Amino acid sequence: MSAQHTPAPWRVTAAKIMAGNGRAICLIENRKLHEGFQESSANALLMAASPDLLAALQAVWEFFEPVYVSAMAEDTERTAQDELMDTVRAAIAKATGAE
Repeated sequence: MSAQHTPAPWRVTAAKIMAGNGRAICLIENRKLHEGFQESSANALLMAASPDLLAALQAVWEFFEPVYVSAMAEDTERTAQDELMDTVRAAIAKATGAE
């Protein structure tokens, strides 16, 4: 399964995450005077960066996949790079619904 998300760029406004097409993606709990506002703001920024983060991980995967697959085929001892690539692949799968 390959989920299709709303195209980037996304941005944070006072109480929404907006797509480049002007469509609201998510409403953010706006508690400027309450304790939870910093966490809500941090969550909003992370959500707005999601399309860019996914694109960056996909670029890393595309660049390093041949080396990773080759190393796995050779059945050599796993390296830190192999573990990193496992993490990249898992994050892409989670973001695209392929997990």
